[in-house]
Amino acid sequence: MNFTFLEVCDKELLERVFAFRYKILLETYPEYIQVFKFPDAKEYDKYDNYSVHFAALDDDGKVCATVRLIHHSPIGYPTENSMTFDNSMFEREKLGEMSRIFVGAKYRNIQTTKKIIQAVKTFMYIKMMKLGIEYTYGSLEESFFRLLRIYKMNYEIVGKKQMYEHVGLRYPSILYTERLGIDNPEIVGLYRSNYEA
Repeated sequence: MNFTFLEVCDKELLERVFAFRYKILLETYPEYIQVFKFPDAKEYDKYDNYSVHFAALDDDGKVCATVRLIHHSPIGYPTENSMTFDNSMFEREKLGEMSRIFVGAKYRNIQTTKKIIQAVKTFMYIKMMKLGIEYTYGSLEESFFRLLRIYKMNYEIVGKKQMYEHVGLRYPSILYTERLGIDNPEIVGLYRSNYEA
């Protein structure tokens, strides 16, 4: 199985991303969908206007994974707006949040998930470096927190486990861009060879 990973730059693909997100949330967090409705069967929120979106497309051009990077958001970030923790240590202009890391059920196996997460890390690191983002929030379930660490996305927990917006218990967490680079030197090499003089 081959995938095409790309930044979402047109409205038609973005609408497909929202439809994919709706499908995943309906399968995994139906209460969330019931609360917020989404009559057009597309899941989106107020943070999407301040986000860079990425998608993985399968051989048939169908969306099979997504992730977004919220940055320079004047309305704050989902983790800090929905959870309680000390966020005073983070400078606003260097802050972002990575969320909606979704992989279609068909592709949730060790080999394919690893390939998708590797692409997520690469795209996100490059974009965070370009935008000057030094740290990104995440609201992570314990099992997903462990999975990301296996794939060398070493988030750090910054607050106690707590209920998060109709989707269950999560940890407020932070991922340092520098640490992501240290743990994944091949991505740093790729960035330097393509984007540094």
